Amino acid sequence: MDEQIEKVVDILLQAKNVVALTGAGISTESGIPDFRSPGGLWSKVDPGEFSIDRFLQNPGRFWRLSLNLKTSGEFDLASAEPNPAHFALAKMESLGVLKCVITQNVDNLHQRAGSVEVVEFHGNLLRAVCMKCKALEPIQNVEDRIASGQEETPRCLMCGGILKPDAIFFGEAIPSRALMTSQIQSQKCDALLVIGTSLQVFPAAQIPIAAKMKTPPATVIEINRDPSALHKQVTDVLVIGSASEIMTSLIERLEKELGETSTLQ
Repeated sequence: MDEQIEKVVDILLQAKNVVALTGAGISTESGIPDFRSPGGLWSKVDPGEFSIDRFLQNPGRFWRLSLNLKTSGEFDLASAEPNPAHFALAKMESLGVLKCVITQNVDNLHQRAGSVEVVEFHGNLLRAVCMKCKALEPIQNVEDRIASGQEETPRCLMCGGILKPDAIFFGEAIPSRALMTSQIQSQKCDALLVIGTSLQVFPAAQIPIAAKMKTPPATVIEINRDPSALHKQVTDVLVIGSASEIMTSLIERLEKELGETSTLQ
């Protein structure tokens, strides 16, 4: 692995526009289960519960399900803490090596670790959004009202509209700003870090494809416990293992090369 780490360091130091694409695998070490693996969320909950059609049929039922998943500990994002992989990406940004993180995750851990330029491709489950006026509210406040019996179907405090978790449900489009920013970044980057994602969900999986198809193509570095579904098509350097361990080694080598106060232009 040391040889692979050195290879990745060389690529990152020579690149001018490094972008990271992260998925559920970067957060499993923070105690957040992924969705599709054995024992993941979809083995416990019908994925259809997270469809926009079913939500609109009975918003209160969804909110009760969500609160039960949290209180049971089966899916509690609020109690999760960033792990070394999140902190390593934040440090890479502060060193000037990394331009931005595009994340498929909805857990807010990149921001809590200190990353500034974060594109939330699938939204954020720590916020609630009004479906009428688009006002945002911390989801903890909404859950507190449900748990105390104040509301069954939570409503916006501003306009009375129905509140929904600010994440993309099945049947909803990717937010236009996130989609556009991701497309721009995939065209600008000359190195793409793919971390903890199976690359099975589109349109997010289109990002490394677009990065490889442009001229000149970006160098795609994949860090996963298992090779992604697209590794044969897009991956130039495959590093298998724990995201936290690999990213810790990577940032240590980068800091050694750059010094903690260095900033690449």
